[in-house]
Amino acid sequence: MKRRDIISSIVMVAFLTLISKAAMAHSAHDHSTVPYKWAMSKILKAKIDARLSSTNNSSLIGLNPSEQKKLEHYDIKVGNKFNTEDRGINFLMERTTAGMKIVGISGVSKVNYTDQVPIKKSHTFSKVSMNHKSHPGHDHALLPYEWTFGVATQDKIIRGMVQNKKDVLVGLNAFEQSLLNDYEIRPGNNFQTTIQGHKFLIEKTTAGIKVVGHADAQNVAMAPSINENM
Repeated sequence: MKRRDIISSIVMVAFLTLISKAAMAHSAHDHSTVPYKWAMSKILKAKIDARLSSTNNSSLIGLNPSEQKKLEHYDIKVGNKFNTEDRGINFLMERTTAGMKIVGISGVSKVNYTDQVPIKKSHTFSKVSMNHKSHPGHDHALLPYEWTFGVATQDKIIRGMVQNKKDVLVGLNAFEQSLLNDYEIRPGNNFQTTIQGHKFLIEKTTAGIKVVGHADAQNVAMAPSINENM
C-alpha cells in the first residue's frame, strides 16, 4: 500500500472517528480504554490492511465468533477501546458486537499502556535447565517471546506443578491451542511466561504445553480460581 494511500485512509478514519464518538455518546457500553496493548496476530493485521486498502470508507472490521472470543478471553469487552500496532502505526480500536472498528490513529511513541498481551518480545530468559529430549519433527527453538496465559490456563499450570515433581504436562483445549497457533508458536517451541511474578519456561507440545524450567514451585501461590479473563 503506497504511503499516499495510507495517508488518505488515515484522514478518512479520522473523519469517521468524529462520527463514531457522537454515536457512542448514549451507549450503555463501557467505552474505557484497556490499560494494556493488544498484539494483533497476522490474520487480524491483514484485516486492518484490507480495510485501509478498500474503497469502502467504513472503519468497521468484522470478526468471526472465534476471534471475538479471543478478545473476550483477555478481558476486552464490547465497547472497550484498545491500542494495537501495525506497520509502525498505532491504531486505537473499539470492540463492537460484530467485530472492531478503527477510532483513532497516532504515532506509536504517543501511546501509554502498562503491558502488552498476549505476546511480546522478551530480551531476558529464565536461567533454567533445558534438559529435555528432542522429538523428530519438532522445532525446539527458544523463541524470544513472552506469552500471557489466561487465568484458567495459569491455574492449570500451577496445579500441575504442585502435583508433579518433574515433567509438568498441561493439556490445552482447542481454543487455548488456537491462541498459540495464531502467533505461530509450534510444537517443540520454547517460550517464556510470567505467572504471579514468577517466570517459567514453557514448551509447546502436540496436546498442550510442558513446563521445562521454573522457579521453586512451593513458593508460587495458586492462581485464583475466579471468573476473570486476565
